[in-house]
Amino acid sequence: MTSPTASPTPPALLAAYVSTDQGAEVARAVAVMMGANPTALHGGGLSGAARVSTGPAIASTVLTEMGNMPLDAACESVTEICKSGANVVVLGGKADLTIYRALRNAGATEYFAFPVTAEEIIAANTQAAPRNPAPPPAPVMPSGTCIGVMGCTGGVGASLLAQNLAFHAASIKGPSLQTALIDADLRFGTQAIDLDRKDTPGLQEALLAPDRVDPTFLAATMEQLNDRLALFSQQANVIQPVDQLEAAFAPLIQSMKSKFGALVVDLPRTTFVAHPAIARKLDALVLVVPAGYAGVNVASRLMALLKSEAPDLKVLPVLSEFRQDARLTVKDLTNAINHDIAAVLPDSGAIIHRAHRAAKPLIEAQPRSAYAKATRRLWTMTKADSTPPETKPKRRLFKKGTA
Repeated sequence: MTSPTASPTPPALLAAYVSTDQGAEVARAVAVMMGANPTALHGGGLSGAARVSTGPAIASTVLTEMGNMPLDAACESVTEICKSGANVVVLGGKADLTIYRALRNAGATEYFAFPVTAEEIIAANTQAAPRNPAPPPAPVMPSGTCIGVMGCTGGVGASLLAQNLAFHAASIKGPSLQTALIDADLRFGTQAIDLDRKDTPGLQEALLAPDRVDPTFLAATMEQLNDRLALFSQQANVIQPVDQLEAAFAPLIQSMKSKFGALVVDLPRTTFVAHPAIARKLDALVLVVPAGYAGVNVASRLMALLKSEAPDLKVLPVLSEFRQDARLTVKDLTNAINHDIAAVLPDSGAIIHRAHRAAKPLIEAQPRSAYAKATRRLWTMTKADSTPPETKPKRRLFKKGTA
């Protein structure tokens, strides 16, 4: 008579390897709440757990304590335990984002800095998916809309427009999207200053490793302006080289598009000219043009570059009346740049002054103003699926021979 094949013994619910009395106390509470075997508590910490995890998983969940281990050694231990198929939860004494990210990248289900409760540990472990040697491919995340705003010259209100478009995108009375406002001017960006907020040093860290940006990192490093709007804005040291950082804006935008419903990028023209690949990550670009000949000249050159670098990009030129210059009309600009003008930003000096004094966006401080209405219409145009209108035959604004 053939004996039936014995089924493999399932792993224990929990094994805890700790190195301090504080860690032991937390581990006992977790074991009680999970209904795990009381003998699941061991000494040796994270390194001890790694030494005994050379075969099948010693438990479904391995609760470990990092202690004074160097970070690289801790990451190696986590990876070794994960190979067995166990979920690894690490306890430590430092609330440090670098440690958190390194251990998560090594495979840890979660990292908790003391003090931590058993309820928090169990909740995180319950949400963690069981490890599988061949995990299914990650689902494709929906991509948010990314709008760039670029001024042809200084003083035309491009940064102000970017700020107000972002607040409108996040507004509960508007699209109500989870929105990110990115100040791409690493030299002299003022979005944080204008809104009376702290700058965000995490922006440079994100640019150094854009592929590692995750929701936890963004929540810890962005300035939260309201429930649906977060800000990245940081001025680098004036002598700090930023060319490498600026080149990383394109992959950073791509990474963040899957984490927000809308991104608005305050994009300096010098940054764009140096790194035109940024344009290929945008869904629309609002080009703010003053009513003068210099602005028309810059707009024409920028649009030529855009046509070669991102021919499918929706470009929406707007006339800014903030600077009067030659007082060119919408018709003048349309003929000069060979493209229809999408909107006019009216001169709004008095209400802008009041909004700046209150450190509020104009669209919230004066929601019924002509400027606010123009901003809302412009947002609708950036989201419209229709293709831009065909350009008209170009008529020269400058006379032949004029410099």
